Amino acid sequence: MDFTLGLFLAVVLSGLIWLVDLLFLRKNRPAEARESIVVEYARSFFPVLLIVFLIRAFLFEPFQIPSGSMIPTLRVGDFVLVNKFQWGLRLPLIHTPITQGSPVEAGDVMVFRYPKNPHVDYIKRVIGLPGDTIEVKGNALYINNKLVPQKFIRTFDYRPEGKGAEGMVIPTKEYEQELGGHKFHIIEFDTPEAQMNFGPYKVPPHSYFMMGDDRDNSNDSRFWGVVPERNIVGKAMFVWFSWNAEDWAIRWKQIGRSLDEVS
Repeated sequence: MDFTLGLFLAVVLSGLIWLVDLLFLRKNRPAEARESIVVEYARSFFPVLLIVFLIRAFLFEPFQIPSGSMIPTLRVGDFVLVNKFQWGLRLPLIHTPITQGSPVEAGDVMVFRYPKNPHVDYIKRVIGLPGDTIEVKGNALYINNKLVPQKFIRTFDYRPEGKGAEGMVIPTKEYEQELGGHKFHIIEFDTPEAQMNFGPYKVPPHSYFMMGDDRDNSNDSRFWGVVPERNIVGKAMFVWFSWNAEDWAIRWKQIGRSLDEVS
């Protein structure tokens, strides 16, 4: 079940139990009698559940990074805080906009509902805005027929995920790019097999073109299309916790890092 839906149902159920007791059952209960344990729990948990639901639905939501598609910016096991009001408030569950908010910018890291399965959340970087023309030639990215410059930073030791890949390290190249005032790092395999061509493709109205920072290992808009505006969840702000399951250790250097900073 969707967590937001489950939380909403818990708020409604606990609120109804408390309200029924308050309006009907309490006046018929002897003064010396205790309220039932169900009512006691409902009365105790309702305010807490309501506050958590309102914060999660309208303000901030935690998100755990499930894959390596945003390496080197984000790692598997990073926990990020998502700002849900910057791009406009939406009613929970039905996602109807109720405020305008700030416009989405190229370079923002966005959490969104995957268009092929809206029950699954994805996180990628905004590459193309409505009306932009996107084209990829090998490892070169073009926006509106202009090459997006990239500066070589270093050789990056890429560690593949999945069974059979434990301990494997593949040298890749790490570059710095800049979009919309955001500087960030990407990685690319410098081999002909990993390179691909895409486009040119014009982003339709009210939609966004998304790509992962791990450019050759990202399931993104190059494969399944653009993200409709209604699928936006919010802007990823910073890493509030990071856990390396492989080494069973906390990544202290990741914690507190803003996603508007260079990796």
